[in-house]
Amino acid sequence: MKNSILEEDNVNPTSVLQLFENAFIKATLDEDEDIRITTAPGCLFLIKVLPDKKMLKYASWFGFKDGVSVDKKLAFLNQLNYGVILSRFSMPEENVLLSEYFLSYEEGIQLYQVINSFRLFERVTIGAIKQFDIAHLIE
Repeated sequence: MKNSILEEDNVNPTSVLQLFENAFIKATLDEDEDIRITTAPGCLFLIKVLPDKKMLKYASWFGFKDGVSVDKKLAFLNQLNYGVILSRFSMPEENVLLSEYFLSYEEGIQLYQVINSFRLFERVTIGAIKQFDIAHLIE
């Protein structure tokens, strides 16, 4: 699997879902053709194929606790983005923390890279929140 390539023309939600299933990662395809993975701690991750950009988008959302000020949320986001290299953290809605990572599949991609990137994204995202959320802002 490490050296096998998924050709660019064959990258689609179904083929990427099959990679996760082959790696024994429980995943489903939702109505928007996003690949949904719920990890053991109960965190939801989505992988979206972006054909116009030839990218895979890895994403996860977390909720801020009620009553947390915007200033504290923004300071936390800045701390995450300064301290973490792999993921980009943002606040698309007032009480939502979004973590994203993009992986190009232009000219094809190694099957191993799709799965390894997910595992790394999951580890970095969860680890960053655990490390930097000392004020317990996240639910």
